[in-house]
Amino acid sequence: MASIGNVVQRRGIFHFRRVVPTDLRIRIGRCELVRTLATGDRRDAKMRASQLYLVSERLFIAVRRDPMLTDAQLAGLVQAFFAHVLEEENRRRLSGSYLTEEVREARRDYWDAVAAKSKDSLACNRLEDASWVAEAMLRKQHLPRSSLNQGEIAQVKQAMLRAGVDLAEALKARYDGDFNYDPRDKLLKLKLAEAPQLGGPAATPAAATTVQQTVAPGPLMSDVGKAFRERQVATKSWDLQTSAQASATYRLFIDVCGDKPIGSYSRQDAGRFREQIERLPNNYGRSAASKTLPVIAIIAAHAAVPVAARSAVISQKTVKRHFSALSALWAQAVPKGEAAENIFKGFSFAGGKSPVDQRQMWDGEALAELFGTPVWKGCKSAARRTTPGTYVLRDARFWLPLIALFSGMREEEICQLQLEDIREEVGIWFMDVSGRPPRKLKNSAAVRRVPIHPELIRIGFLAYVDAKRSKEMSRVFPDLKPGGADGRLGHGFAKWFSRYRQEVGIFRPGLDFHSFRHTATTLMHQAGIEHAVLDHLTGHVTPGETSRYTKGSILPQLARAIESIRINVDFSALYVGSR
Repeated sequence: MASIGNVVQRRGIFHFRRVVPTDLRIRIGRCELVRTLATGDRRDAKMRASQLYLVSERLFIAVRRDPMLTDAQLAGLVQAFFAHVLEEENRRRLSGSYLTEEVREARRDYWDAVAAKSKDSLACNRLEDASWVAEAMLRKQHLPRSSLNQGEIAQVKQAMLRAGVDLAEALKARYDGDFNYDPRDKLLKLKLAEAPQLGGPAATPAAATTVQQTVAPGPLMSDVGKAFRERQVATKSWDLQTSAQASATYRLFIDVCGDKPIGSYSRQDAGRFREQIERLPNNYGRSAASKTLPVIAIIAAHAAVPVAARSAVISQKTVKRHFSALSALWAQAVPKGEAAENIFKGFSFAGGKSPVDQRQMWDGEALAELFGTPVWKGCKSAARRTTPGTYVLRDARFWLPLIALFSGMREEEICQLQLEDIREEVGIWFMDVSGRPPRKLKNSAAVRRVPIHPELIRIGFLAYVDAKRSKEMSRVFPDLKPGGADGRLGHGFAKWFSRYRQEVGIFRPGLDFHSFRHTATTLMHQAGIEHAVLDHLTGHVTPGETSRYTKGSILPQLARAIESIRINVDFSALYVGSR
């Protein structure tokens, strides 16, 4: 079958891809246009790809009409140059010794000569005189020279010469005892909020601020953010997953507002960051391609997709999480004098869904649909779990959804079960959920005993455990491997479960593995189980006065609650006998 131009297919879904011409990459901010077509139908994919091709062509034409860099883009470069040199000169002063009158006059005369030479170079249009500093600053800002055309390179050189005049005058003034020299060049005077880095969006007049901003000295945010995250992990204030999320947030902020000393950012930057990320699609960052693209390019690609096929934007809860990570960084910078204020405080966010509405629960129809797929009905082989066959492999992929449904346990709690955690008391088999190393729990309330549902026993869970014990293994699911920032055993399974549901055609937004927990809790509640018993089973803290007097539920109570989970799905084909 003939291929479709600019379209590739991954896991049954078509995607549009088009290479950005080399001469446009610095202005568009990306090397390739990539967007899901959100369909597995070839005819729909061809139509949507044609529309995206026309959109991209119009984008290329529009960019070529105005190929030169804007003042705002140039200002971001020269202001970084101006601040860097002054900062380095002052650092040497603070660590140096007394200057003799002879040395002071010699340095003053030197910078006077540099200022005169820069003016002469500008007057005679000798732009090559600034070649070395232009290329040095482009490297410092991680901008390859090859990404600029000759006209843009000339712009950068000219801007550096202009900034060089003011820089030399400022240094000359310092050796006259004047540390309050104000630059005259308009690029250096341009308000910082209007001066994003090259490759970022030029600010509009609406983004202007009435307060003149200056470039504050100090280490760049990328360095400060890294050190802060490492300290948070070292002091156990954050776990590795939280640190990884914060790292992604800091990269996102730098993408939008540039990498500068944190004292240089303003509340206008915080506002601009929010405005940009609220337009990001909710699948941002999930593909390898999107992780390398600037925010403005991802937003443009998202807007180019037909409305009917366009994914939703990120939630306010996610926006709030980004602001929380940034606010934590600024909160520790203010007392140290690295920032004047916490620019992320005072922002309000739309209320999210109530806890009961955040996820759907698996109803009888959805459960019958799920457990009627090849993993439980029979697949072709271990490598072809989505293809119907006669092979039922009883591993973690088989057991985890069943255990979650019939227990309400969290994913990682199930994944990290040890064989010694499967125990029996007073004739009742249960799973001992504890925080004993190497196990990790969400909180202290998560320590509990969860009886094993009779249906799990009929399906053969205890027989499975006995088989593992006979092989002298330690974990119930030894095939699970640590993954992700926190080394979670459920990391790989979570990705597989999402992919599996998509490939067998039963994927529904809002209905995921955690929804099993909602289902189990709801079914027990509907069966009349007391809230305190529910909390003891699911590892929640019972609110109110009840928690002061209800210290625990006995095992028979918990077993009766678990047995009240009844679903209308026939598992008899999976039974291997009772115990």
